[in-house]
Amino acid sequence: MANAKITACVLAVTVAFLLGTEATNYTVGGSGGWKVPSSTGAYSDWASQHAFEAGDVLVFDFDSSTNDVADVTKEDYDACNTGAPFTVLSTSPAYYSLDTAGDYYFLCTTTGHCSQGQKLAITVAKSLSGPTSSPPGSLPPPSPTTGATASPTSVGSSLGVAQLVLFMSIAMSSLC
Repeated sequence: MANAKITACVLAVTVAFLLGTEATNYTVGGSGGWKVPSSTGAYSDWASQHAFEAGDVLVFDFDSSTNDVADVTKEDYDACNTGAPFTVLSTSPAYYSLDTAGDYYFLCTTTGHCSQGQKLAITVAKSLSGPTSSPPGSLPPPSPTTGATASPTSVGSSLGVAQLVLFMSIAMSSLC
């Protein structure tokens, strides 16, 4: 009986650790998605409500016929210059892996959209849970400073396993 309780406790701690190391998917702009906002500061306001960490994923949800998302330099972001992006993702939803800590800059390349506020600057902190790798299913970054992926990732796929382990540990502890 004591061994079962110890096992259940160890499993619960392991599950808590696994849950703490999961990457987070952020839908840029929330339910409004990625579009020309009603105010030029809308995306900076949205970003200020989140603490991005290495390993997280930005999900850009937009109308593919009128919008896209490009990752650019700070200088191009500031000037709304769409001429030299690192990557342009034109199919929605677009997934962008935040593989490393640092500053990231995004804008829409459709004429006038950036100047109307369809741009996003974020700072990504080093993961508090230790080193991370690209989420399962993500493509290698197109350049050393970006982590764009063209297809959905399976971030959090191990969450179901973690929940199952937690359920089993609770069940074991209640049976003993």
